[in-house]
Amino acid sequence: LFQVFDKQVPENESFDEVLPLLKDAMMAKVARRMKRSDINTLDDAVRLLRESKNIIVLTGAGVSVSCGIPDFRSKNGIYSRLDEFELEDPQEMFDLHYFRARPQTFYSFAKEIYPSNFKPSPSHDFIRLLEQKGKLLRNYTQNIDTLEQTAGIERIIQCHGSFATATCIECGYHVPGKEIEKDIMDQVNYWMVFPLSSNVSICR
Repeated sequence: LFQVFDKQVPENESFDEVLPLLKDAMMAKVARRMKRSDINTLDDAVRLLRESKNIIVLTGAGVSVSCGIPDFRSKNGIYSRLDEFELEDPQEMFDLHYFRARPQTFYSFAKEIYPSNFKPSPSHDFIRLLEQKGKLLRNYTQNIDTLEQTAGIERIIQCHGSFATATCIECGYHVPGKEIEKDIMDQVNYWMVFPLSSNVSICR
């Protein structure tokens, strides 16, 4: 990749040291998307929305912050609370190997951001309005909070999964997320609870 971008390949460097250099090399060559010269004001944006169809909306943690759900990388975000969650690396929160060893860490986080604790934001309502007007092609979100569904958005792709469903990592037993909500709120520290009427063995 360094050769592609006409940059000298660093020697004896760790991955963490090389990554910023590679980013700089890419940014030096890859042109930024050109701004449309006819879109400069809020009125221009409103006009564009009125005229457009097949609008794609990309959303991340910021769209739910006003609902009370913390984001990840801001000053008071999840990643700033490593000591509280007893994590050495914030990525461990979503690492399957770490989850197998310490499921309570994820469950404590899940309780804090569980969808039933929150209501959709005006941003969610606006995306729903786009859908009602027949303008929304798709809402792609990184969020797992399912506030899009709560707002009534149907044309949604949750890129990182969501609380809408839960699957046992041992046997693949699949349930609606609502069925394990009480276990999350009660901080039950095992991977999945099966109904006693189920033929599947209980996984703990």
